[in-house]
Formats: sequence, structure tokens, C-alpha cells
Amino acid sequence: MVLSNTEIRLEVEKIKKKVDNQDKNIEVIFRYFDELPEQRAQPRKEIGYKISKKK
Repeated sequence: MVLSNTEIRLEVEKIKKKVDNQDKNIEVIFRYFDELPEQRAQPRKEIGYKISKKK
């Protein structure tokens, strides 16, 4: 019983560490999302055919 209790505690600690790391990763992702609007995209060169209007 004591051995299984210790194993359970170790597994719970592993899960806690994984969850903590995920929280940090999510924070980093949201920081990147916050920075995206600040970065201005350069205008793109239009591609394709241009149809001239003849009258």
C-alpha cells in the first residue's frame, strides 16, 4: 500500500510539472498574439492578369 501511494504521488507530481509547463507555453503564445497587430505587414505585390477596360 505504501509503495503504491508513493507511486501515485510521483505520478501526480509529473502531471503537475506538465501542467505548469503548458501554462507557461500558453502565456508565450498569447504574448506572440499580442505582438502580431503591432507588426505591420508590408503591402503585397498583386499577382495575376489585369484586364484593361476598352471603351
